Amino acid sequence: MRMRLTDTSNWEPVFERIFADNFHTADGIEDHSLDFDHVGLGSASIREIWFEGVHLNFGKSRVNGNTSLHFESDTPVIEMHFGLGGTAHSAKVNNIHDFVFQPQQHNLFYMPGFEGYLKTGREEVLHEVFEVHFTEAYFKRLAHAPFAVLEKFMEQMDRGHIVMMSRQNHLITPAMTRLIHEIMTCERTGVFKRLSLEAKVLELLLLQIEQFTQGDTVRDTPCLKPCDLDKLHHAKYLLEQHRDTPYSLQALAREVGLNDFKLKKGFKETFGNTVFGYLHDLRMEEARLLLLDSAGKPIHEIASYCGYEHAQHFTRSFKKKYGVTPGSLRNNK
Repeated sequence: MRMRLTDTSNWEPVFERIFADNFHTADGIEDHSLDFDHVGLGSASIREIWFEGVHLNFGKSRVNGNTSLHFESDTPVIEMHFGLGGTAHSAKVNNIHDFVFQPQQHNLFYMPGFEGYLKTGREEVLHEVFEVHFTEAYFKRLAHAPFAVLEKFMEQMDRGHIVMMSRQNHLITPAMTRLIHEIMTCERTGVFKRLSLEAKVLELLLLQIEQFTQGDTVRDTPCLKPCDLDKLHHAKYLLEQHRDTPYSLQALAREVGLNDFKLKKGFKETFGNTVFGYLHDLRMEEARLLLLDSAGKPIHEIASYCGYEHAQHFTRSFKKKYGVTPGSLRNNK
């Protein structure tokens, strides 16, 4: 199994990795980091983790200008792709498909061996990506899962077609963000690291499939300029990264380069929620996890973390969102 990136300006290899079949490794799991600094292209900090059937690739990059890289793989691959920051454009994959990912969008696709061109422009923010690759053998273990979208996906796989789980990208949810963060910061080692990562990867895949099933695609925002849309996605990313010490609306607007009105209006149009409504959803998801932790904080502290002065108000909002009270969730976990 081989993956390679080549600079099209001089056709010099930029990156190449050769894997054993099915991402097999004698040590059970491999974990490698790569820092890349190229005078002509830019810089990148990439981390790869792989174990039987699964390969994870995530990191950040900044390009010096308009860049085109040729990428190729000699092996079929199923990819969960999460664009965390910056815009990526993969052009003419296998001379057929174009893929474009704006910040905070995701999709899942299959390619029966592929080549194409990755194009990026100069970014005001770092380009950040999180990818999970499955081998066909590993992914087909899910063949009998009760999801019609997954069944159709696998039918196209069996025919050797390039296929995307959805024609439109979907927005990354707070629950997905949490899992991605936990995967990237996992500190376990050896077999326990593999078990932990595999469980979280499969949970992340389940969240993807459930969202595809619901058909909740990216909202159409024709009134927004592409540069403003990038700034709104960056605002969403900053909310997720700083939910413990959140920005004020004015500070967030300054950070992303929008005025207060455009931030509030554009965020609601793009994500279907207000800035602070989305922050509240992030914190409620964290509250749910804290309640499931047997050694977690008392409920009144969790309520305060979520911005509630009174625990009973938190209880009412939590039940409205999740269908159970905080106490019931903790007692019946």
